[in-house]
Order: sequence, then structure tokens, then C-alpha cells
Amino acid sequence: MVNDVLRAYVATADGDLIHVRIIDKALDSPLRVIGFSNAAEKDIYVLQVADNTQKAKVFDALRSLGVAFSAGKEWCPSEVFEYLRDEQLLSGKYLRVAWTQPGQYRLTNE
Repeated sequence: MVNDVLRAYVATADGDLIHVRIIDKALDSPLRVIGFSNAAEKDIYVLQVADNTQKAKVFDALRSLGVAFSAGKEWCPSEVFEYLRDEQLLSGKYLRVAWTQPGQYRLTNE
């Protein structure tokens, strides 16, 4: 485990939209610098990407902010990260979050 505190996580990223849910409000400004804007829910930020190259650049920026990539079913953000890494658009490890039950999660470096 890298760290016990989940500051934010990529909730979805399987299409041309990346959705990030923030827990730490200090990430508001850094996410806006990357190009994210608030969605209808105040703690969800959204960014549209043109292609996988742009998505990889955004993922790299999110990783540098300590944003986790959620695990789950069918093209969850952690699988998208691994796909982009397999395609050599990204390299290195990322923070993965998996929920063990509601309100409880496990962070790992993948």
C-alpha cells in the first residue's frame, strides 16, 4: 500500500470522457489547470479527450497529482491505464483503488 488516504479517483474513462471524483478539495485548482470542469455533482470533474494519446497525457497528469484509478468490471479506469501502458502511451506504476465494501477501499501501486 502506497498511502492510506484516497484524495481522488478516476471513476470512468472508457469513452472520450474522463470522470474524476474528488475527496480532497485541494485538487480543484490542479484539475482545472489540466482542463477538467465540474459536472452536475460538485465532487465530479469531467474532461473530454480526443484520442488515446490525449487520454494518456491526462492520465499521466492525474497520476502525478496522486489521483487513483478505480478497479472494477469491464474497462474500468485501472484497465484503461494498463491498456494505454501496453500500447506504450504510458509507462510506470499508478495508484489503483479497489473497494472491499461500501466506504472501505484498498490502495495499491500497480
